[in-house]
Amino acid sequence: MKAREGSFTFQFETFGQMENALELIFSPSAASVILYTTAIKCGVHLYQKTKKKFNKKEEALNYLSSLKKEENWGKMSFQEVNFKNGSGRVIIDDSFEAMTRKTSQPSCHFFRGFIAGFLSELLKKTIIVTEEKCAGKGDEHCEFVFGEQQA
Repeated sequence: MKAREGSFTFQFETFGQMENALELIFSPSAASVILYTTAIKCGVHLYQKTKKKFNKKEEALNYLSSLKKEENWGKMSFQEVNFKNGSGRVIIDDSFEAMTRKTSQPSCHFFRGFIAGFLSELLKKTIIVTEEKCAGKGDEHCEFVFGEQQA
């Protein structure tokens, strides 16, 4: 597979080893915070960079799903989305983050943060994302719930 200009290929296993190293250096909980927080910035950046490509919020979600499928991050589908209150679900089949890490807890912290950052910008409110199911722990797919952060 040829990489697009301005990008490079990162093996799933390599990303998993990076996560393992963060857990070893810090702790599993600190590593999850680092990955989540880092990914929020990445999601915000993608939204800011691409927001002129779509006119409606639905188009933004379709764009994000298509882009991440093309980049082999996984197959995303948004469900039960309520744009007014900023809530919904995201199902991800073949999550790159769950591919090589087998854990006892949901572990797609980078993906979770990325979705939170993108949705926070799209919806113009702070969105919190929680992973309820994870393929890395044996679930059929990864499933995230999102909603507005309560004050």
